[in-house]
Amino acid sequence: MPVKKNTSPDVIASLRSVVPGIFDAAQRSGTGHRKHAVALYNLQLQCHDADSEGLTGEDAFNKEFIRNLNKILGIKKREPSAEKVVKLVATFVQVSYEKDVQTLAQSKVKAGADADDVFEDDEELDVDTASSRFVELLIKYLLQGFQAKEKLTRLRCCQIVAMSVTSLGEIDEELYFDLVKRLSERIRDKEAGIRVHAAIALSKLQSGEDSDGGEVTEALLGLMQNDPSAEVRRAVLLNIAKSPGTLPYVLERARDVDATNRKCLFLKVMPPIDYRLLSIEDRERLLAAGVNDRDANVKRACVRMIGESWLTFANQNLLELTSSLDVVDSPAAARVMQALFAAYPEIPENLQFDAELWEALTPEMAFIIRSTLEFFSERKDADNVDKHLPEAMRLARLLETFGAKLEGEQDDELRPDLEFVIHQLLLVAKMSDFPDELGRREMLTLMRKMVLVPEIPENNIEAIADIIRKLSINEQDFIRIMVEVVSDVRELAPTVTKASPDDVRLEALLVGIKSLIIIKYILQRCFDPLSEGSSMYGLLTECVVPAVQSSETVLQEYGIECLALCCLLDKSLAVDNIILFAQAVKQGSGELHAKGLAALLDIAFMYGIADLAPSLGEPSDFVSLLYAELESEDERIQATAGEGIAKLLYAHRIPDPSDVLEELLVLYYHPDTSGNDALRQCLTYFFPAFSYMAHDNQAVMQQVAVRAVCRLAGVLKQQNSDAQSGATHGQAAQQIVTWSDPRILDAIAAMSSSSSVRSSVRMGTYSQIAVDALKRIFSESPPTRKVLVQMLNKLALDENTPHTQLQQMFVLVRTLAQQGLFSDMISRNALAKFEALLLKLLEVESVDDVNLESWLEEPEMVPIFEFISSLDEDDDATSSASDDNEDAEHSQSPPESDQEAPEWSSRNVLTGLNVSSAIPIATKTRTRSPLKRGREQHIEELNREIDELLDTDDEDDDPESYLSAED
Repeated sequence: MPVKKNTSPDVIASLRSVVPGIFDAAQRSGTGHRKHAVALYNLQLQCHDADSEGLTGEDAFNKEFIRNLNKILGIKKREPSAEKVVKLVATFVQVSYEKDVQTLAQSKVKAGADADDVFEDDEELDVDTASSRFVELLIKYLLQGFQAKEKLTRLRCCQIVAMSVTSLGEIDEELYFDLVKRLSERIRDKEAGIRVHAAIALSKLQSGEDSDGGEVTEALLGLMQNDPSAEVRRAVLLNIAKSPGTLPYVLERARDVDATNRKCLFLKVMPPIDYRLLSIEDRERLLAAGVNDRDANVKRACVRMIGESWLTFANQNLLELTSSLDVVDSPAAARVMQALFAAYPEIPENLQFDAELWEALTPEMAFIIRSTLEFFSERKDADNVDKHLPEAMRLARLLETFGAKLEGEQDDELRPDLEFVIHQLLLVAKMSDFPDELGRREMLTLMRKMVLVPEIPENNIEAIADIIRKLSINEQDFIRIMVEVVSDVRELAPTVTKASPDDVRLEALLVGIKSLIIIKYILQRCFDPLSEGSSMYGLLTECVVPAVQSSETVLQEYGIECLALCCLLDKSLAVDNIILFAQAVKQGSGELHAKGLAALLDIAFMYGIADLAPSLGEPSDFVSLLYAELESEDERIQATAGEGIAKLLYAHRIPDPSDVLEELLVLYYHPDTSGNDALRQCLTYFFPAFSYMAHDNQAVMQQVAVRAVCRLAGVLKQQNSDAQSGATHGQAAQQIVTWSDPRILDAIAAMSSSSSVRSSVRMGTYSQIAVDALKRIFSESPPTRKVLVQMLNKLALDENTPHTQLQQMFVLVRTLAQQGLFSDMISRNALAKFEALLLKLLEVESVDDVNLESWLEEPEMVPIFEFISSLDEDDDATSSASDDNEDAEHSQSPPESDQEAPEWSSRNVLTGLNVSSAIPIATKTRTRSPLKRGREQHIEELNREIDELLDTDDEDDDPESYLSAED
């Protein structure tokens, strides 16, 4: 908004109209803030010139500016008009700083000095101007708002400071430290939005010295690591100074729990940083976290960082980028390369591999070749595979050449590189179809020769087994070749002459281990059932069984693994040896225990517990053995057992799944498993997958829901709602109820079919949860009762709920209301809310309209009335003898015939459930809400207690008065 040049008195007098006009114009449009800021600056100069003898005009401008600013300090967050005013203030501070710099430069030019002289004394920059005085006044005023009780005021003050701090220029040292102190206090504010703006402002006050580890940096790093708000951590991540001291903490955000923060790290924070400034370990951890992230957006952001930023720093040279990674020992390099090729397919399409390159392979180049061929192979791009893949004869010669280099290499530091190149060539050979017979024979001969190398790595043995399987005619031919290979390994083992017994024992141990490794890879590639005439039975008796019986632990471990693989191919062998695996689980330790447990679970998954249990006793004994592993202190064993049992449940391999599912539910929410991420992650996927796979599975979940919630209420009773347990009572109950909801299952089924019909029978099993919960309330402790009554309202009962179950629920609810088992207002309100839902579903206006007499004749209601009658009998058993005698005098004689006995019992129950006597008078009025009724009832109880206390104080201090008061 332009400002006219007025005389001095007119300028000061017009402030009350001009400044509000500028603020109003700034609120109407999101653009033009700089124009309005320049208008304010010109108006400020005119006010300064209005009174040459003092600062009357300047003070008037400052006062009017602050008056208009105050109007938006209490406006809620994200209000458009307030946000535009905040932007105007920040722009005005920036314009003032820029104008002062221009004025200083012009004055220096007029004085004959170089405006760009960097060696000029910095004291000339510290010039006292109207703008600098205004900024200092504004900051001091906003700092007062940092201590305001109103959170909106603190938020706006921190927001304006955060947006203006970069344009402050030179400020007083005392003001600087005061600003840092106040901002350091605000980063601990209870409001996350205030902490965000305080962190942004504080990060912009980092000096060059402080960015390497000063107090400000330490405060920001602590905020980025520990603040519970993702927005606060993100604000620090984006604004903290990046230095060698802060980069390790910045890289930790690749494992942030918030996906947006992880995405920001890869998209905004890391691209400007040269990857060569990071150590190889840091690069590996960063890329592994990115490409393995479960969020697809984060994964794409990581790949984009590699393709657009890191490749740019590497001068678009893929080999140079690959050289910066430890491809020899990196577990994530292969996934990184495949993700990069998938996002930028033009990279592998433009690669060329000439003959000279094949002859002088380095680990990085061999890795690129293998990754390129794997990429084309997965895309089924046969043309590009044939274009880059050499013939079988040439591959065989390359393998022989590098094998000879490895054999003659004496430098232990270079041997891993050669072994890696050979492994990459073996992986390349796996992709070949071996069309020519000569190449097939040459490759098969070479593979058999390579296996005999004494120090061949295990991963190379696996690749050789894959190649031989591809070269074989069928599975029997493959087994025959590999059995001959095992025989050659055992026969051609180097003999140790003139050596100690320990050396002989060590050599035999190494040969035995190598033979078992080969047998393991043979069995993993076999699918036909074993027969007694098979050559594999010879290896079983000659190698596997002696290894299991050996005193060497490592041989036992490999032997157990190989025997388990044999059992997966032969059921009779599995039944005969299941006791052996059980003994390994009970008596073994370390790796032997883990492999025995894995074998036991795999065999049970293959054949089912019912067929294997007779060897161990009853099926319950087999399940008890697995239960014991769930309580193991070793997290890996616990996770393996949990995953295996979950698979057995999912495949219907456990005869009675309800108890097992209940144990898994308790284990999932138990605080002791909070640190076992593998177990928690497995069960997090299992429960919804199991429940929504079939209605029978969901029926099992519904059956155990109440039992599991009751057990969890006891387990989590002493736990707070922090991250230790992972869920509170209410959250656990809500999840279990959600997994039990048949409507979700029907909705999932509807996605794959054209129609979906919801059966009332399914809703009947779902609503049975409410009946079971109401029954359990009578016998559970008060904390568990509170959990169960709150669980009732989490059940989404609707018009499809069977009418009989609605009646059963209503009778149980009225009994609970009559007995007054709930002492807290929350539980009473929850019960009243559930009762209101039942009345709505029963289509009755009020409780008085319910006809309990007619329900007595319904057979489905007899169990409920008998249950309530049993509760009355329990109460009668605990009553005093005097009350029993009094009741006997006034009671009617029982009916003589046996047929009248049930009718008599039901009428007694009905008398105890008299609607008028069981409901407070307030509930008969339909216009009063349950919450209000509960509040009034609570007030009446308090008034009654106060009256009793007052009456007790007025009585004499004698034992009889106290006795009467207690009665």
